[in-house]
Order: sequence, then C-alpha cells, then structure tokens
Amino acid sequence: MAKDEMKTYLIEFENGKKQKITVPESWKVTFGPASKGANAGTTRTGSVYKVPLALRFYESENKQRAIFTDVVGFRDMSIKIEEMKTKIQEKDGYMECEGVKKATTFRASVSEWVNPDKLVGVPALPTDSEIFDE
Repeated sequence: MAKDEMKTYLIEFENGKKQKITVPESWKVTFGPASKGANAGTTRTGSVYKVPLALRFYESENKQRAIFTDVVGFRDMSIKIEEMKTKIQEKDGYMECEGVKKATTFRASVSEWVNPDKLVGVPALPTDSEIFDE
C-alpha cells in the first residue's frame, strides 16, 4: 500500500484559539453539530441553548479518529488566502510655525495584501533625522 499524502487544516475555535492538524489526505472530514440531530433552541423555561459545532476526522466509515468541538471555522492550509492589512506608524514631535513651537504627531500608513499564515515583524519607526531629512 502506498503511503498516503498528508493534508494540514487550520481550525478556529469560539475562544479565538487556532490549531493546525495534519492528517492523511484520504481521511473524511465532517463539520456540524456536536450531537447527531441536535439543534439550537429554547428550553421550556425560555432559556436559549446552543449546540457546539464539531469538526470530525474519520480514517474510514466507522473509524473516527478525532473530534474538535466549539469550532467556528476550518480550512485546508493549501488554500491561498490574502488579507488587506494596513500598517500605521506614528511619531510624536514638534514643528515650528511662525516662531511658535507646536507639538504634533506624524502619521504614515500603507495598505498591502498579506498572507495571514506568515508572520511578519513590525517595521521600526523612522528616526528624527529620517523624518526631517537631516
């Protein structure tokens, strides 16, 4: 039997936590209520209850290998995603106008498409000499 190719999924949970899981590509993936046939609704007293959503992985029809509850979303990591990100840099300084020194904040922003799966460091703020072209 040939070795199965692997596939990585990004899982996002209600509490904001994210996890990656890598499983054989042949495994079946399902997403839905954690309890079969369960739906959100209200109790007799009027309380609202919510059924958590679950992501399940099956090696075969009757061999469930994992279940993750409170999942709000997931995706195959081979899907390329880009997000519009705006970077803003601010620097406090002073300007002199007509002999009066005034406090001011210099602000620059740039927007670009970035891959959210790749962490990018924050660029350093410019020095005073770079701002004032000294």
